[in-house]
Amino acid sequence: MPTTGPTPRLWDAGAVALSLLGVWVALWVEPSTLPTEAPAWWWVDLLGGLAAAGVVLGRRRAPVGCALVVYGLSVVCTSAWLAGAVATFSIAVRRPWPTAAALGVLSLALGPLQGLLRVQTPENASWTALAWAAGSTVVVVATGAAVRARHELMDSLVERAERAESEAALRAEAARTAERTRIAREMHDVLAHRLSMVSLHAGALAHRRTASPGEIRDALEVVRAGAREALVDLRAILGVLRDPDADPTDPTAPGEVGTASVAPQPTLADLDRLLAGVRAAGTPVTLHDGLAGTPVPDECGRTLYRITQETLTNAARHAPGRPVEVRLAAVAGGEVELDVSNPLPAGGATGPPGNGLVGITERVELAGGRVHLRGPDGGRFRVTVRVPRRDEERVAAVVEPREEMA
Repeated sequence: MPTTGPTPRLWDAGAVALSLLGVWVALWVEPSTLPTEAPAWWWVDLLGGLAAAGVVLGRRRAPVGCALVVYGLSVVCTSAWLAGAVATFSIAVRRPWPTAAALGVLSLALGPLQGLLRVQTPENASWTALAWAAGSTVVVVATGAAVRARHELMDSLVERAERAESEAALRAEAARTAERTRIAREMHDVLAHRLSMVSLHAGALAHRRTASPGEIRDALEVVRAGAREALVDLRAILGVLRDPDADPTDPTAPGEVGTASVAPQPTLADLDRLLAGVRAAGTPVTLHDGLAGTPVPDECGRTLYRITQETLTNAARHAPGRPVEVRLAAVAGGEVELDVSNPLPAGGATGPPGNGLVGITERVELAGGRVHLRGPDGGRFRVTVRVPRRDEERVAAVVEPREEMA
């Protein structure tokens, strides 16, 4: 039982005081010892009542055992009657009500045995006295059961509150983990592409020793621009880490983060600029755009842009100089299919899937799409995904009921 309210020592003091009150009533207020009895019974009553008052101190550790001892004393000592009530109440508080009811019936059944040892008055042996004892036992058991039910309710409320706090902490930790994963994915997609292009331009510049000053100047300008854009993106992401309220994926919330402006997130409208940068780095790219006249929401466009960016970065890293084909097409079911492929590098070795391909799968799943192919296919390395073409209103309509059910 919880120790709310009075301390256990106060409860013990009250139980002993109530038991001693029974001794005082039985020996001085309404003496239970009759003139026809031996004077020694008065001392038996006194000692038995005091012993019963001491026994009730152990009711928390062994409520049933204490009750049986007190019931046994009450057979001989009339002064133990209030101690018996205290023991019955303790059982009802600390044990299920059937146990308390059974022991209450036992205490009533032991009452007539006192007539075998002590002289009884007509009042003590009447049906009225038996009814009074039965009624008081029922009241004591019911009160103890009510106290037990209240304690159990309080325990359940405390447990529920602790579980709610624990679940809230777990949800907060899961949200932080998801946010860190999202930011890491953005850093990988953006910075990996920028730095790969810078590395390719710098490598080409180092090997083309016969390049003209104009070509060298152009290459250096591309390297400078790529490094600057990578720095801008890095500052934007780090600004989000410093400011939890900032959202780098919100295209409607440009602002100042650190010393760099947070640019709106790209969509399919920026795909030509991405391909132009890759071509300038020395990777031939062919775009087959089958989405002419097909509206593509920004959410779907951002997902397709990031996947294309990652696949082009992988192609430039693992198969430099090999031509890349990018195909976009609208397919049945309101989806957009993106297919990016390039010839396998010399020897056909591509290595195990890296974090980039894992990130592509995560992006597609978060967008509600699926990955059809991700690996070698007939002498080419191919990534084929399908992403639902749905607008922001429809996404909100799908997400909000899930949040309400959660």
